[in-house]
Amino acid sequence: MPLTRYQVRNEYGLADPELYRAADKDDPEALLEGVAMAGLVGVLRQLGDLAEFAAEIFHDLHEEVLATASRGHSLMARVQQLEVEFPLIEKALLSQTNHSSFFFKSRC
Repeated sequence: MPLTRYQVRNEYGLADPELYRAADKDDPEALLEGVAMAGLVGVLRQLGDLAEFAAEIFHDLHEEVLATASRGHSLMARVQQLEVEFPLIEKALLSQTNHSSFFFKSRC
């Protein structure tokens, strides 16, 4: 899972400039209120963008965890199969009295 770089945009660039352009230029309080509102709207949009990005990351992480869990379950099934088969092979090997066949390869 490659990491990608995510750039968060400026909160004032995300807001509609009409929020503070519509204010009366002679009323500094209304202008400041419009700029503050634009900043608040921008911050809310940033939070929304970050929430979408986090949801995408956690979705990908969830898929990776499911794939790893699936591999773990198949590995567990193979180990359980070996646990069943191993005593039979061990019993056959231990019951042999001549172990020289382990040292030499038979040519067929």
